[in-house]
Amino acid sequence: MTRIYILNGPDQGKVFDFEKDTIYVGRSSDNDLQILDRTVSLKHLRIKRTTGGRYLLTDLKSQNGTFFNGNFLSAGIDLEVREGVPIMIGMSIICIGQGCREHLSSFAGPSVLEGALDGNKVIFEERRHGTDQKRRELIYRIYDVLMKEDIKEALEGVIDNIFHLLKRVDRAAIVVSDPEKEGLRKVIFKSRKPSDDAQPVYCSDIVDRVLEKGKAVVISDCRAGVEEDLAETLRILRIESVMCVPLIGISKIIGAFYVDSLNKPYGFRKEDLSLFYDLSRRTAMAIEYGWFTSKL
Repeated sequence: MTRIYILNGPDQGKVFDFEKDTIYVGRSSDNDLQILDRTVSLKHLRIKRTTGGRYLLTDLKSQNGTFFNGNFLSAGIDLEVREGVPIMIGMSIICIGQGCREHLSSFAGPSVLEGALDGNKVIFEERRHGTDQKRRELIYRIYDVLMKEDIKEALEGVIDNIFHLLKRVDRAAIVVSDPEKEGLRKVIFKSRKPSDDAQPVYCSDIVDRVLEKGKAVVISDCRAGVEEDLAETLRILRIESVMCVPLIGISKIIGAFYVDSLNKPYGFRKEDLSLFYDLSRRTAMAIEYGWFTSKL
């Protein structure tokens, strides 16, 4: 038997048991497991249990991809996944078998939820303990933040969660291109110091490069290995380290996600880039799918 938990998304908290060895997951009703999430493809994912009890995932050329263990799953390739590892499909998160319950806690904040199975639902009771899964929690929490109807409030919530996880981030900006007016951008900016929020201050030169080339820019130490003109701009802005990744929509770049550190160099690491690519992808998806009732 294969047990699949729904950790996040419209069907959060449900648990499904399957006797068959091959399970199809997607938005269409003809799947074994239907996920009612519009960012999930009609036929998104195949889960296959081998005779040895291993699980193989295959992305079925989904539009928005499959993500787990810090990597995207290339379409058409079988890849083993261990039980208890969260699997992100579109904006929803599922999990196979044993070990999933520890991840259910990520949605409870300081009060951790422990699940008990009752039919195909999970009944929760609260307990408290610390957690060492802050990065994984961030991914989960971003989903909930992006469910807000007001786009400005949602994007500010994304930045607030970044501040909570990465103490070395001093300022952040989400820059969104206006599809109706070429060259016009809308900016959501926040500083760790609330007094600085009134006037957005970020390095527009770096944002321009990211929007133009569609590639991330990471400068760990603004005093070393940086071209002279840009180094001078960063010095004037008192920036020690900076990272900026593109907001990549379905067919084009719709903006950029920018963070910087004013206090010390080497504020950003390799694993941060992978994290921000995933966050920017999900943020772009929410913006492009028009989840919000308001406009920037």
